[in-house]
Amino acid sequence: MNLKRYTDNHTVNFLKFLVGLRAPTTSVTAAERSTLAGLARGRRCIVEVGVFEAATSQVFCNEMDPGGKLYLVDPFFPEVRVERLLNVSFTRWVATQSVRPWQERVEFVRLPSDRAAVTLPLRGKADFIFIDARHDYESVRQDFQCWAPMLAEGAVMAFHDSRLCPARTEITPDDGPVRLMAEIAEGQHGAWKVVATCDSVTAIERRPA
Repeated sequence: MNLKRYTDNHTVNFLKFLVGLRAPTTSVTAAERSTLAGLARGRRCIVEVGVFEAATSQVFCNEMDPGGKLYLVDPFFPEVRVERLLNVSFTRWVATQSVRPWQERVEFVRLPSDRAAVTLPLRGKADFIFIDARHDYESVRQDFQCWAPMLAEGAVMAFHDSRLCPARTEITPDDGPVRLMAEIAEGQHGAWKVVATCDSVTAIERRPA
């Protein structure tokens, strides 16, 4: 069998995790993790949209109320041929292992963002939502529109890759999250205020009526 046909860096990286040669991968900076930890501290209902390998999920699990619930929304589509052949997602497997110590407070929702928002009975209940899924403008705007109604009064929604900053020089003004935050700052999507920023993270809260 020609193994090269079925393997690539994605598969090799999965095997490295499997044998303990690496931790979950993330593009979230140390400063961003600290800010997100503060935003998640003591929260009872957190939604993370775009989970990848659940490195940020570990932060939320550590900081949230022990009696709370973390919903991890990600379809985890198979990425490479070997995953499709085996009908598995290596990324989901890594994510599951990453949050195993807190499994009693975690629920994986393996659906696209818009379908998950319709399926979960969370309208007006989530007190922190972190959006880090698809970054094209239409997708991130849809995520905002789908999940904003799920926020409880005084709750916070944060977006990754949503600010220009020295720590993330690859981010541009045309990136979806950056464009959306600019529109929100201009009031194009209702009455919101920025409550925290750090590197590429922007956290917003709905203004009181």
